[in-house]
Amino acid sequence: MALVAKQVIQTLKMDIPVVVAFDSGAVNALRKFPEAKIVISRGGTSKWLKGIAGLTVVELTASFYDVFLAVKTLSDRGCRNISVVSQENIIGLGRGDLKVFDRKINLYPCLTAEDTAEKTEECIKNGSDGIAGCVIAVDTAKKLGVQHAFVDADFSTVKKALLEAASIEKTLKLHELTASRMSSVLNNIEEGVVIFNDLNEPMFYNEFSRTILYPRLQQDWYELLSPFLQETSRVPKTVSIEGHNVFLRTIFLKDDDTSSTNTVVIINEVSSEKGQNAALVAQEKGLVARFSFKDILFTSTLMQDTVDLAERFAHSDSTVMIFGETGVGKEGFAQSIHNASARRNRPFVSVNCASLPQGLVASELFGYVEGAFTGARHSGKKGLFEMAQGGTIFLDEVTELPPEVQSLLLRVIQERELMRIGDDRMIPLDIRIICASNKRIRSLCDEGRFRYDLYYRLSVLRLEIPPLRERGVDILFIFRHFFSEFIGRAVSATELGSEVENLLLSYDWPGNVRELKNIAEALSFYGECIHPDDLEKLLKRDLPESSRVGLTVPLDISLKELESRYLKELLKTHSDTETARISGLSRTTLWRRIQEMNLKT
Repeated sequence: MALVAKQVIQTLKMDIPVVVAFDSGAVNALRKFPEAKIVISRGGTSKWLKGIAGLTVVELTASFYDVFLAVKTLSDRGCRNISVVSQENIIGLGRGDLKVFDRKINLYPCLTAEDTAEKTEECIKNGSDGIAGCVIAVDTAKKLGVQHAFVDADFSTVKKALLEAASIEKTLKLHELTASRMSSVLNNIEEGVVIFNDLNEPMFYNEFSRTILYPRLQQDWYELLSPFLQETSRVPKTVSIEGHNVFLRTIFLKDDDTSSTNTVVIINEVSSEKGQNAALVAQEKGLVARFSFKDILFTSTLMQDTVDLAERFAHSDSTVMIFGETGVGKEGFAQSIHNASARRNRPFVSVNCASLPQGLVASELFGYVEGAFTGARHSGKKGLFEMAQGGTIFLDEVTELPPEVQSLLLRVIQERELMRIGDDRMIPLDIRIICASNKRIRSLCDEGRFRYDLYYRLSVLRLEIPPLRERGVDILFIFRHFFSEFIGRAVSATELGSEVENLLLSYDWPGNVRELKNIAEALSFYGECIHPDDLEKLLKRDLPESSRVGLTVPLDISLKELESRYLKELLKTHSDTETARISGLSRTTLWRRIQEMNLKT
């Protein structure tokens, strides 16, 4: 076997030592190779080697051809009652009797060396005139003067085992590299990280965690932290451990295959400057995204497609532009994208561009240095973009930015750096930008109110959130959820009559989900039972006057010109979908009219 192994190694152009040893002797021989992580062996020797911690054993198993050669050797010597006796990890678990022509062949798999020797003696006693098998079976037959043949491993069997070992080696190296990188990363972050296995033992920890938990011994760490583990989550909380205040976060990692759970604990000292990393500072200042995709309420396929697309966007770092009417939940989607991204533990800064003070928009966004202008802070001020460093900035109503700020924003997006007002130093930025608008930006570009180049920079990834009226059954589903929440009972216990459902479905919901929530809250004050009259009264109260279009119609124009003016007026304040619904045209017909009449959209 050693000679065959050397031939295979030479053919495969490998450099692997071949050692001839047996059982406990193999264990001793392996001590000369302390770096070895994989061993190829078979039979009882492989069982001995499996007892060595950290060693992977690739077992050589006999093929049918290997057994056949040994049996043929004995048959050629005139043996008529042949027994194949060997350890089960060489010839398999199957016990059987065969008769080939006038030769009787018995197959005996054994569990131990002692069992192999005893079974060989028993076979010879019962009339076997030839023994094929492993070293022990052959040695026993030799001592008793019976014909014997070793079940050898041929070239292909050894080659298969060597290739399997080489594949395992690549996998082990990849795992070692991953573990090494993870260890390097965790030991260079300013947070304590401890990972407990399902037996509550620390299976991994970094140096910073040991510093924080000193002088407690590792075996006592879980007992020390356990009172707080169920109370904390991914969002850090301040807890007291032996008189010291620390930020604590807990993540539970479940393995569906093994049903085991690893507990990841992340610790920071409140008093330590190192502990005040960006994530915790963001938490203290409220610069966090609290909304995730699981918080989005829907059942419609239209919304499912929208959520699926947003989830794909979350894995990118490209700029996202979210379009949607007022109240559809644009910020909720922005927060969800952030929380599903690699930046989830970094700041999320939400900016309503329409609410920024006039004349101070640039200083609010990009910051300023001391003495930049009258009334400026003596120490200067970080801008909102700097506050989002490492994380995400969400620019809602981005079309409300004044032209001079649009040009500054364009440079920030292109160069990923900014300069505070009054400064001469560039500050590198590592941020993701998500924007939102409820207006048709191309129309604003055509009118000169928004830069084309900025529009194209912002619209790398486009997400259109459908209005509530197009989502059908989502209206009832979301309403039940809100109403049940306001009256404090289970959603399954909330019944809506057919009249109430018809009223909800027939209403246009210009304020979308936000308006639906307001209606649900208002109805909750009428009691747990919803009356159609109460709902109708609230819906009529919120009907927008802007849904009616007033036109002055000269008597000397054609019907086609009248239609053109009517559609143009509608398109000033409504989307294509709304215009099609109000005018009674299909969306295809409306699109054709827009093209034919050269209407501005």
